[in-house]
Amino acid sequence: MFKLFSSTGPVFEGNSDQLRQHLGTPRSTAQPGTSAQNARATAKFDPTRFYRDPALGAQPQQATEDQALSTVASLMSRKAISISTLQNLGDAWQLMQQHDIAQLVVITPPLQLVGMLTRTEVLKCLMVRNGQVSFVSGSPISALMQQPMIVVSETEDIRQTALLMLERDINALAVIDSRDQLSGVISRRDILGFLARARPLTLRA
Repeated sequence: MFKLFSSTGPVFEGNSDQLRQHLGTPRSTAQPGTSAQNARATAKFDPTRFYRDPALGAQPQQATEDQALSTVASLMSRKAISISTLQNLGDAWQLMQQHDIAQLVVITPPLQLVGMLTRTEVLKCLMVRNGQVSFVSGSPISALMQQPMIVVSETEDIRQTALLMLERDINALAVIDSRDQLSGVISRRDILGFLARARPLTLRA
């Protein structure tokens, strides 16, 4: 299950296909003017097609056993680093440096999820003068965070989660439990770590 959170709370709930329909086509994948021939060629080499098209047949049992049993909860980082909308960009930068992460889950008191703040957005406001790091004034966290924020439930299939992250060019997703409480973060690093430890995959042309 996926949800969208904004400053007013949850604004969407559904599976991955329903979320895609709600969000529309990602800008990075939209290719206006592409010919039908090129579109077919692109689809032919799409590495995610194994997760979409049942007609391609099932993968060998041994090769996909690990993936079939994996949920977000089994791979996510249990320690989710968050920041409040009442804090500033200096606090955000310090947290990112301290924990070696590229994003922070943004919450508003008491513990409501409202957005995701990325290192890219923080760096846009960073200034270095005489060796001292400072930030552009008048740039609150609430104005820079990504909103609405896509979150995923602990029980969601890791393959659907990874596919969505690939399609939307997302580095990390906040993970929530059955009570909509923040329970962790799933990142590309977590997924790559799993793939590196998994049994070799047999790819079919």
